[in-house]
Amino acid sequence: MPHTSQSRRRYRAHALALSVFLASASACGGTHLNPVSGSSGGAPQTFVSTTSETRSSRVIDIRDGLTKAAEFRAATDLLTQRYSVDVSDQRAGFLMTPWQATVVKNGVPDLRYRMRIVIRFAGDDWKQVIVRAEANWQRGDEWDIGYDSKALDDVATDLRARIGKKAP
Repeated sequence: MPHTSQSRRRYRAHALALSVFLASASACGGTHLNPVSGSSGGAPQTFVSTTSETRSSRVIDIRDGLTKAAEFRAATDLLTQRYSVDVSDQRAGFLMTPWQATVVKNGVPDLRYRMRIVIRFAGDDWKQVIVRAEANWQRGDEWDIGYDSKALDDVATDLRARIGKKAP
């Protein structure tokens, strides 16, 4: 397809804008992109800032026929495959990982981002389990509160496959 003069002008304008950006970046020592967020110094793309517990939780209906011990063991096994467990109370049906810096830049954990997983079996009969992936992003002296969408989806999906009700 032949280039029109208009498309060549557009191409030159984009090339000029890119060269100006690169020149200004190198003048300030360059940009250092966060490999998780794709931006310089921003929160990871998986971080969702919210104070709503509804958005940051997944509720899983547990399939019939499982004992509380089997349910708890499945949740514990799932967490220990990826994380360390800080709090484990089988009688209360509660598991929680410690806060962990999950973003690594140049081989060093970025301590501005931290995340933890909380699993809580609901009610006396444990017919449901609630999964949360709490996350914080530090900006200056303040922490933005939210959740890690990828960790939440991954843990909820895996737990649903282990103890959740099968789709009809």
